[in-house]
Amino acid sequence: MFSKLKRLLFLIRTKGMKWTYNYIHFISFYDTQNPILIKLLQWLQPYPSYIEIECTTKCNLKCSLCEHTYWDEQSRDMSFDQFKSIIDQFPKLKWIGLTGIGESFLNKEFMDMLRYVKSKNIYVELYDSFYFMNEAIINELIDLSVDRIFASIDAATKETYEKIRVGAKFEKVMNNLRTFVKLKEEKKAYFPELCFHYIVTKDNVNELTKYVELIHSLNTDVTITQFTRMLHYFDEVKRLFVEVPEEIIREADNKAKELGINVVWGLNVPQNKPPINKCTAWYMPFIFVTGHVIPCCAGNEANKREFQKATSLGNVFEKNFKDIWYGEKYKELRWKIRKGEVPPPCVDCPLYDVRR
Repeated sequence: MFSKLKRLLFLIRTKGMKWTYNYIHFISFYDTQNPILIKLLQWLQPYPSYIEIECTTKCNLKCSLCEHTYWDEQSRDMSFDQFKSIIDQFPKLKWIGLTGIGESFLNKEFMDMLRYVKSKNIYVELYDSFYFMNEAIINELIDLSVDRIFASIDAATKETYEKIRVGAKFEKVMNNLRTFVKLKEEKKAYFPELCFHYIVTKDNVNELTKYVELIHSLNTDVTITQFTRMLHYFDEVKRLFVEVPEEIIREADNKAKELGINVVWGLNVPQNKPPINKCTAWYMPFIFVTGHVIPCCAGNEANKREFQKATSLGNVFEKNFKDIWYGEKYKELRWKIRKGEVPPPCVDCPLYDVRR
């Protein structure tokens, strides 16, 4: 494990000053709990330095907890030209998340998108199922030095995993993970940092401690293991929703401490939410594959895709993002959040207290 100073020096040596500055900027401002920084963002309302882009909505799986399984929207890819046109509107972009409601590697131009953003020293973070990867893709992810990959794997056993991720095979995912670990070791590569993401449901709530043990069995550095509950519980999945019991949190934390695994709990896990005027997520807009701009990713997985489009702040395929950012809809959204009021796109927010 790195001390903060050692990590900083390591990043400067391996990634350079520009990338390290981008990284420090991101960890300082995004999701900050510092009241001074929150106020600073609210008053200055700077042009976004962080964005998320949904590059595809294609997916061959029928995961029990995912809105994609239940919606009627036709699957589609964002083209590389469309993607590039968005990126070029953010000349000071420091961080990008390239994960939406789809499997990124099913877009045949996704690797071109990764190459483009990595050529600009932008910090790139992915969430991925590790199901649609192969050795060639893994090799290039390492060679490109993609910065961080969260393996989205929601179970510790084959039976539970395949019950949740309908259509996927647990052995294939684990083989891809082991290939990833092996190739990083062979190349003596630190990046991509490997992290894990686990969405807790009634089907898997009793496997959190086993999951920590499974990660430890990979015998590799794991930066973060993040547990979250379901963001939303719409009609088709509400039977799966569960608050994470305190005793299970303690048990998983104790096992993680014993094995040296860094476990964090998502902002949506505590039942008492902070007021919405503490929110900084609006500084990381999320752009749908259709070009619609929503204030952040927290409204996803509510199976309200049409509502999200209807309350979107604009469409980057119809209007320049700068015009959207400084337009009346976005100004009103930021003003309402600052005053502690709930803007229309945020009425279902799972991270902050939006009760009327």
